[in-house]
Amino acid sequence: MDILKNLKEDEAEVIEDDEDFDDFDIDFEKIRIRCDDEEPVIKVDNNAPSYLFVEQQKLDEGEVPLGKVVGHEKQKKEILAVIDWFKRSAELKARGVSIPKGVIMFGHPGNGKSLLIKEIIKCCEAPVFIFQGDQANVTQGIVETFDKARKAGHSIIVIDELDLLINRERRVVRALQECLDGVESSDDILVLAATNDIREVPTALKRNGRLEKLIYIPNPTGEEALMLFKKHFEEFKVDLPKDFDPDEVALSLTGISCAGVKAVVNDIVLRNGFENITTKMIDDSIFNITERVKEGAKEDNLSVAMHEAGHAIMAKAFPKFFQINRVDISGASGAFHAKEVEEDFWPYDKVKADIQISMAGVIAQKIIMGIGSRGCESDLDRARVLAYNIINKNGYSSCWETLPTVEPGSRMETASKRRRMERKIEKLLKSLEKKTIKYIKNNKDKVKTLGYALFEKKHLKSSEILAIIG
Repeated sequence: MDILKNLKEDEAEVIEDDEDFDDFDIDFEKIRIRCDDEEPVIKVDNNAPSYLFVEQQKLDEGEVPLGKVVGHEKQKKEILAVIDWFKRSAELKARGVSIPKGVIMFGHPGNGKSLLIKEIIKCCEAPVFIFQGDQANVTQGIVETFDKARKAGHSIIVIDELDLLINRERRVVRALQECLDGVESSDDILVLAATNDIREVPTALKRNGRLEKLIYIPNPTGEEALMLFKKHFEEFKVDLPKDFDPDEVALSLTGISCAGVKAVVNDIVLRNGFENITTKMIDDSIFNITERVKEGAKEDNLSVAMHEAGHAIMAKAFPKFFQINRVDISGASGAFHAKEVEEDFWPYDKVKADIQISMAGVIAQKIIMGIGSRGCESDLDRARVLAYNIINKNGYSSCWETLPTVEPGSRMETASKRRRMERKIEKLLKSLEKKTIKYIKNNKDKVKTLGYALFEKKHLKSSEILAIIG
């Protein structure tokens, strides 16, 4: 993530590291971190600077704070509150009020964490120290960055890709802890950090008094993705097709990252030019970006298509809880996407519906193709976990069986209770399996029709699915 992109070149100054590392016996120049399918992505440079210093930024006249960030309204509200606290920090601290020392923005890559940091920098109107993390002695670089920020006063420290930095060296976490603990109220420093995986950040760094403010930056909702989609069309000066269905496109874009939405629009103009864009071109590009098309055996493709058709047919039976989004196949893999009608509300009937939808893929595959596959493993794992939770944690069978013991964090569990709960879980799963088998058999023709259509087209959007299955 490039934090400095779009910042004015004449306002960025490289601060060289003054330490001399000639005495080190280890040769850091060849060190690399490899991923399974990637070329080396990190090089350690003995002479790399500790940080980049950026002079105070300001919003342009009439510019709305965080106005360039589309969607994420709840998150922007939280961020604007932090900005306000930081700008009024002297006043608040004079009255004994503590403000957060640090903020971690986390979530899947491609959803605007770097853009948010750049916009926050402009809103805060304070000098910025962007930690580089490329030098050999990372811990020394952290200490130096904090020292410079402390001397500058009322300043911001930016630490991008915090998870990668922490994984470089164990001492990094300790150095960050000590630097954060050493920040006094009079120092007036705000640390902005970003990470893709918050689980990689130790709890010690996330406690109060350190990087205590956690802000999740999720994938955009379908409506937010649609706003981005239209924005990028306008940027390319491309007209939407006359039969453009915003609700349909919003459904198709649900679950795609902000960067993925931009990639879809880019793919559209790359393949088709800037004029006479059609709905089919849009649908094809959404599929091109969301599913990497891989050729597989015809039998495998058809079997996968029937599997995904089973999920879709079963989901159609629960319109109160789920709205069908899209379904795709790509070689020997496929994906069914549905949107919750009411998010974060899970009555027992909705959980049981989710279990049936999870089972329906492999059940349809067995009934129509006569075979199962390893691809059903994640579906069945989901069904088992949902059944376990509803019985063992959510009081479905009996509230008293789920009561915690006096000791926090532990549960009342004996061998006899485990067996009893396992029997109840098995009974629930078998009952829902019978219902699912019956429903798929009763709708076998619809499953086959949808499966063959998916096999031919590779991807179907909501309206196409509903046109086939009614």
